[in-house]
Amino acid sequence: MPKGIPLTPEEIEERRGTIAQEAVQLFVQQGFNETSMRQIARATGMGKSTLYDYFPSKDEIIVYVLQHHMADLLSQAQAILAQPVSAVEKLRAVMHMHLAFLLDQKAFYLRVMFEAQRLKVESQQRIQKERYAFQDLVKGLVEQGMLEGSFREVDPTMAMKTLFSMMTPVVYTSRPSGTPQEMLEWGLDLVLNGLQA
Repeated sequence: MPKGIPLTPEEIEERRGTIAQEAVQLFVQQGFNETSMRQIARATGMGKSTLYDYFPSKDEIIVYVLQHHMADLLSQAQAILAQPVSAVEKLRAVMHMHLAFLLDQKAFYLRVMFEAQRLKVESQQRIQKERYAFQDLVKGLVEQGMLEGSFREVDPTMAMKTLFSMMTPVVYTSRPSGTPQEMLEWGLDLVLNGLQA
């Protein structure tokens, strides 16, 4: 960790957060591969060797950012789960919250997500821990809906995967049929009610 005056864990985390924010801006502007650790150090006003004290590589910055994104999503989803409403209402609220997050981070994910798939297996597993927790939360809402009688008996894992799979055409389509929020509602209607008349 950084040399000189000792920093508290809170100060270290604050600096890591600042570095990650600057790095994300560079990744979005230039691309992940085109951004160097030297450029990140310059953007944060620190020497390259000091930057390495906080993050040993660009891969570690990506892991840090994605872990924090998933932790934030999970925290917001858990707050929705605590509300005294039906599983259907919670599911819609979680999916709209997820949509708002994806729209807010759209540029970042367009430029970086392909690179994240090339990370070392250990790094991907660290990211997947939070991702799976969020997916399991949505799966749990499907199971809750079946217990409440709102949903018919289905494979909850497949239902969860179907719900998440429709987010890509909603957020990244080049042929929108409405606002992202409208398209999400239409997609939810298709998943929850099907095509049959």
